[in-house]
Amino acid sequence: MKRFYIILNIVLIIMIVLAVSLKPEVKTASINTISRGTTTSTFTGIKKIENEEKQVEEEKQEEDVNVIDESVSNVEEDLSNNIASASIVTDVLETQVGTMSAYGLDCSGCSGRVGASYDAAGNNVRYYDPNYGECRIIAADPKYPYGTIIRVKDSKIGTFNAIVLDRGGAIGIGRRYMVDLLFYTEAEASGFGLSRDTTFEVLRYGY
Repeated sequence: MKRFYIILNIVLIIMIVLAVSLKPEVKTASINTISRGTTTSTFTGIKKIENEEKQVEEEKQEEDVNVIDESVSNVEEDLSNNIASASIVTDVLETQVGTMSAYGLDCSGCSGRVGASYDAAGNNVRYYDPNYGECRIIAADPKYPYGTIIRVKDSKIGTFNAIVLDRGGAIGIGRRYMVDLLFYTEAEASGFGLSRDTTFEVLRYGY
């Protein structure tokens, strides 16, 4: 019986020793497992951040490209507008200085149809030219064929483009008045009166 207890004590001691020696290994294994899990999680987090940074960079590059495209488009549009404007701005072919008078569509002997057979009464005292836009109708010297474009400067009503569509007995170079400006009525023309020391720049002869 005594021998049995001795053996039992020995077995218990061996079991305790084994238990103590295995516990650190289990702890170490758990730590390793946690470490591996943490490393994996950290790697995944870093990868996610890198992907987000890459996406932000790509979006920024795309936005920069759009801004550049818009800038190029604006430049092209500006160039196109400048070219269109340049086609209208013509070298001055001739310059005259003199007095500008005025007359109305209802003047004595007037029918509303000017010398160039343009029906101003039914249309307007203005004429639209495809190259020079809206122009005021004037009577001018016979040397200027119908359709001649004259830029009128320093007048009582400022600077504007005019088109020669009429004639007049007192109108022309060396005559009393250089040009005659058309108004709707004689009352308007009388209110305008005369515009002295006015500059007339010929931009185009005829149509």
